[in-house]
Amino acid sequence: EDPQVIGTPFYVMSFMEGRIADNGLLNLPKEERPAVMQSIVQSLAKLHGYDPKELGLLQGSKPFGKMGGFYERQIRTLQRTSEAQVSNSQGQVPPMKAMPELLRFFKDNMPPDRSCVIHGDWKPDNLILSKKKPPSVLAVVDWELSTIGHPMSDLANLCLPYHLGEFGKVVDYPPMGGDGGISEEEVLRSYCQAAGVEYPIDHWSFYTAFACFRLAVIIQGVAMRTSRGSASDGTGNVKMQSEAADSMCSLALSIMRKAFGSRL
Repeated sequence: EDPQVIGTPFYVMSFMEGRIADNGLLNLPKEERPAVMQSIVQSLAKLHGYDPKELGLLQGSKPFGKMGGFYERQIRTLQRTSEAQVSNSQGQVPPMKAMPELLRFFKDNMPPDRSCVIHGDWKPDNLILSKKKPPSVLAVVDWELSTIGHPMSDLANLCLPYHLGEFGKVVDYPPMGGDGGISEEEVLRSYCQAAGVEYPIDHWSFYTAFACFRLAVIIQGVAMRTSRGSASDGTGNVKMQSEAADSMCSLALSIMRKAFGSRL
């Protein structure tokens, strides 16, 4: 945290030699995919088992996060972010059509509140796998979004490839494992067993829909930056990116409608 060392706060990581899978585990041999997913799920359950209070993460003037109310805060933040992205796009990025109804569904169907340490972006390409066979999780990277939050947000993010179909390939969440992977039900059962959580997971459709909505806002942000000429790769099609965000938001709404009933 001392900016006098190199001019800005920084951290140093250990070098871990291993390999990184894609988010659908498709770059791994078929026979390794079930064991890898099992290790990923068990590692996630272990992370969620840490008590923020015992770790001292609630103390001091800058606590690591807040206990409770994670989804309410996240939804408010994503709504504000989406509205700002539309406003800052010079009229090129339209609002996501399904968002108002989706937000009402979220408000009316909030899940039971839980709090633990979360990674914030838990997915295979943020994990380093060992080179031994079968591979296991050796290290976890990209902790910038880590906070105190709801454990299901991490699990639902991991399971996004089960819900995006072929569209997932466009947003780096290809269909999980192909014919050499394991089903979402197996993933959820494995997590519940490792974390001591009752199966089936109550409000699972809410968690999945929120993960889709979060991704929609992220894609919309890419469209906004493209419209302003500040996208990281300097390329992109604003119309296509906006349509992708809109489709993702509509998917979230369809998941909520199916689980909790249509609105009149």
